[in-house]
Amino acid sequence: MKRAKQFYMAVIVICLIIISVSIYYTLGGFDPVDVFVMEGKQRTVIGKEYVEKYDFEIFGGRFDETKAAIDSGFLKGQLTVLFYDEYNLGKDSVHYFMGASIEEINDVLRLPAGYTYKEFKTDKIFKIFITQHWLVRPVPEEMKELMEVKAIEEGAVLQPVSFELYYEDESLSVERWAR
Repeated sequence: MKRAKQFYMAVIVICLIIISVSIYYTLGGFDPVDVFVMEGKQRTVIGKEYVEKYDFEIFGGRFDETKAAIDSGFLKGQLTVLFYDEYNLGKDSVHYFMGASIEEINDVLRLPAGYTYKEFKTDKIFKIFITQHWLVRPVPEEMKELMEVKAIEEGAVLQPVSFELYYEDESLSVERWAR
């Protein structure tokens, strides 16, 4: 009787492991994360800047608000979040700029009320394309480290800002630009 219980428990545990690995695989957990080196360019981002204690709900609300502004045509461009590396803010605080990125801005006077713009230019971009489901994506610190290693290999120094560009198919790309 005791052996039968152990056998059934072992079968249940093995089934759970197989199911977990299958779900992880289906969500893209085993997909490789590669850093690509691309030619530089200029990018302008129209949006709003925030420096605050990080709160997932507040950030998510601002993200949804910005996405709705882009979907409605109020803002034109690709949903973009810039995260600044500011070590003097404190462990639980964050500095970010959220908005829409465009190739160039034609008229500063036509910016929507309450929005500003930031322009960036570089000769070299380090980029990671993320297609995994958000549950199994690599953490930002891991992606940052991968790009820093690649930049060192390429002899480049990175700017203290990272770009997250969000696509309609729920994928995203993360970029770090060389100085």
